[in-house]
Amino acid sequence: MTTGDREKRQHPRFEIPLEGTIHTGNDDVPCRIRNLSVGGALIEAETSLRPGHLFDIEVPEIGTMSARMTRMNWKFAGIRLEEGNEKVSAFLGDWLERQPQHTQSP
Repeated sequence: MTTGDREKRQHPRFEIPLEGTIHTGNDDVPCRIRNLSVGGALIEAETSLRPGHLFDIEVPEIGTMSARMTRMNWKFAGIRLEEGNEKVSAFLGDWLERQPQHTQSP
């Protein structure tokens, strides 16, 4: 990732290992959150969703959020949160307060 790519991000990303579930209507697919920001996440999941798909993602520590797949590469996907940003913001605020040091993803 180049410096220019990092400058395009609206929100800092944090490496926080979380487990979740993608709800696609007919299927519930387990996923792993690789990094998280107020606006989106990088997830790992074996799913047939493609860029543009709208779905719900449930993360027990945060709740259920509406998201859109923005990119997919093998089993890694970038998602943009459509709804639930305030839940992630509150979670990240609490998480950061508990961390002696936090790791921000490039």
